[in-house]
Amino acid sequence: MDFSIEQFKDVACQMEYIKFGDGDKKLVIIPGLTVISITRTASLIYDANRLFAQNGFTVYAFDRRSDVSYPYSVADMAGDTLYVMKKLGLSNCFLYGHSQGGMISQHMLLKEPSIFRKAVLSSTVSRLNENAEKVFRNWIDKAAQHDARSLYESFIYYFVSDKFAEVIRKAFYEEADTVTDRELDEFIGHVRNMFEFNVKDSIGRIEAPTLIIGSKKDRVFDIALLQEVAAIKNCESYFYEDGGHCTSLEYPDFNQRLIDFFNKA
Repeated sequence: MDFSIEQFKDVACQMEYIKFGDGDKKLVIIPGLTVISITRTASLIYDANRLFAQNGFTVYAFDRRSDVSYPYSVADMAGDTLYVMKKLGLSNCFLYGHSQGGMISQHMLLKEPSIFRKAVLSSTVSRLNENAEKVFRNWIDKAAQHDARSLYESFIYYFVSDKFAEVIRKAFYEEADTVTDRELDEFIGHVRNMFEFNVKDSIGRIEAPTLIIGSKKDRVFDIALLQEVAAIKNCESYFYEDGGHCTSLEYPDFNQRLIDFFNKA
């Protein structure tokens, strides 16, 4: 096994994370919204991100806290992750957040700018619009019906382009069949917390050099909404012409783009 599943626990917080690589550079990954804990798909996360470990990074992929109570805001998620990072002695880090993980990352960059060298915000926004809210309400409805198959079918539609859907369908269905009703109920709580998320008027204060990356055909967050994050003063952006919300699944060059950005002087 080339990765480990670690657990941080004290009286204030309990959180699991996946760790791999042994390089001098530290990369913190904040994954997007998931139904199941990322530790249940640790091997997939490792396979999808091992290129970072092969290029001199020690990677920490943080789950949401295990002992959660609701309401649990995006800002709360950021505060908990920063707390665990500090307890682990992590500083001078690179940060990579996807979707909801990108929302969390924006709060982290605003709260503790001194501990981050650079950041990548992937397929994420500084606020929701009507289209995004409609998508999330649909997911809440499906989860409330405890219909994991239908929920994951919707994920396939929104996460990737039509031409790539069949590539992931079998794996998504297999995961859906393992989901419990309790996990679907917890998923609803994690979705609902995003409706109040809005840092549009604050992200101009983010200091870390930032890469904004995504797809022009993202069905969750439209391109105009994605581009609002460019209000970060020291940023560059790259948007694929095609693909869905999870561009890293479809484009083999995705991680290399991130590595090139992190390594650029």
